[in-house]
Amino acid sequence: MSHIFSEYRQALLIAAILWCGLMAAQTQSSPAQNNQQSPAKPAQQESQPAAPTQQPPPVAPPANQQQSQPSADQVFPIQFPPSDEIVFTAVGDVMLGTTFPDDSGGELPPNDGADLLKEVMPILKQGDVTFGNLEGPMVDSGVSAKCRGKKLGTCYAFRVPTRYGKYLKEAGFSVMGLANNHAMDFGQEGRSSSRQTLDTLGIAHTGEVGDIAHLTVKGEKIAVIAFATYPNAYNLLNLEDALQVIRDARSENDIVVVSFHGGAEGATHQHVAQGDETFLGEDRGDLRKFAHAAINAGAQIVVGSGPHVVRGMEVYQGKLIAYSLGNFATYGPFNLSGESGLSLILEAHLGLDGTFRGGRVYPVKQDKPGGPKLDGDMKILPIVRDLSATDFGGSAVQFGDDGKLSPPKKVTAD
Repeated sequence: MSHIFSEYRQALLIAAILWCGLMAAQTQSSPAQNNQQSPAKPAQQESQPAAPTQQPPPVAPPANQQQSQPSADQVFPIQFPPSDEIVFTAVGDVMLGTTFPDDSGGELPPNDGADLLKEVMPILKQGDVTFGNLEGPMVDSGVSAKCRGKKLGTCYAFRVPTRYGKYLKEAGFSVMGLANNHAMDFGQEGRSSSRQTLDTLGIAHTGEVGDIAHLTVKGEKIAVIAFATYPNAYNLLNLEDALQVIRDARSENDIVVVSFHGGAEGATHQHVAQGDETFLGEDRGDLRKFAHAAINAGAQIVVGSGPHVVRGMEVYQGKLIAYSLGNFATYGPFNLSGESGLSLILEAHLGLDGTFRGGRVYPVKQDKPGGPKLDGDMKILPIVRDLSATDFGGSAVQFGDDGKLSPPKKVTAD
């Protein structure tokens, strides 16, 4: 193999020398012709890199040096948006491992979680704003009053080690939502520990009343507000209060992002219902009404979680609504069978006024016990496409076969 590689380099070197002589001769007679000679480009790469828009594909190495399998970015190539767009990247539920009820760490992932997000990290890092729903507090000790006196397996509470926060930072998360039914699994102490952990890492957070995330991207002031259906968070069931929070945020910011945790759970609840949804006796919200009202009040994008499955997407008043992004990175006591194990990374391209211009979904899958893997079979794509078309008709987001998103051809106002 070494002699093949040597001959390959020698051929390139000879070509470069011959071409330099030719270029020198042409420069004396007709400098303008230099940019018209297509053979120039390979030799220019040896001495002076060409401009990105002119650079040809790299010369392929000998066959016995080629990779046997494509890398993640070859399967899902990363797109670089223009400067007048903000890339909002979002995922659903994130719970990287729990020390409750097993204090020994038996519900923690291999290598103490260090590898859990590595495969999806390149995509998450491309977002100007990257958001996830933190499903469970980051706290190292404490007692869950929620599960006190209940039999094992009948109550689910999560206690994520605070040291796992660094994995969120390394993966590219810039904002985490703390408004959900597990945020208070270990009381106010657990929620406070989550905030302190994220603060130390420089990750913004939102969810508790008074806690709104603020970021500045490309000169635009962005506010992120997380809502749930519980009194210990910004509560979407108190619609007028919720809308006033959005209006106030919009008056002080260029773009307002709204997330919500609501809706009934499971594969039998993938469609977005008309009217209120209930689950286990709880009111989980009228999500169509809330999402539309949030945009009317000033939100430019709305993303949901809670059902533990992916739901459809629509465009309302030129703004994107994704009703549920499913289980993204959930290790341990989660149902990941069937469609509960299919998810996606949402990449939404927004104009500086928040208008939805397009984007992409990157299909993800999880196998028990969990951890996101890029899904080359793209199993979630036809599912989310069909859900969107069935639930929202003419206002449904359009999905290309490669996962690219585009606004509907005709957007309905209501």
